[in-house]
Amino acid sequence: MKKISIITGPIRTGKTTRLMHWASTQKSIEGLFQPVIDEKRFIYHTSSRTLKMLEVPKNSDGDNFIEIGNYRFSREVFNWGQSVLLNAIKKDLDWLVIDEIGPLELEGSGLEPAISEILKDRDSFKGEILCVVRDSIMERFLEHYKLHSKFQLFVLP
Repeated sequence: MKKISIITGPIRTGKTTRLMHWASTQKSIEGLFQPVIDEKRFIYHTSSRTLKMLEVPKNSDGDNFIEIGNYRFSREVFNWGQSVLLNAIKKDLDWLVIDEIGPLELEGSGLEPAISEILKDRDSFKGEILCVVRDSIMERFLEHYKLHSKFQLFVLP
């Protein structure tokens, strides 16, 4: 089975920023980034250059959000992100970037089930799949997606 590439490092050490800079130099790339702008998390889609606010204000009404710790995230934006990823995997690309796979995904939420589908069918994708995973959940990530020995790792300080 095809290996995936993983960028890992501690929280808030510039993984997304560095990756976005690198991605801007690539020609055949698509994916999602989750930058933090003014202390709020967003999802950015590379090819459409669409930026959507992922983090929902804590005083929001309704139930169209997912809560984890002190954060609330929009279900609608996650659903959009899943659709973006599932469409991208069908394209003839050199790279597909998934930033970031975190605790929500390991619990079956957030960008799931799209990530599981992509990783399961990765041999049918021509290009490389690059995932961002914080170092504190790396072992859980590898176990959850059954990726032991099926990855190459890039550790950022």
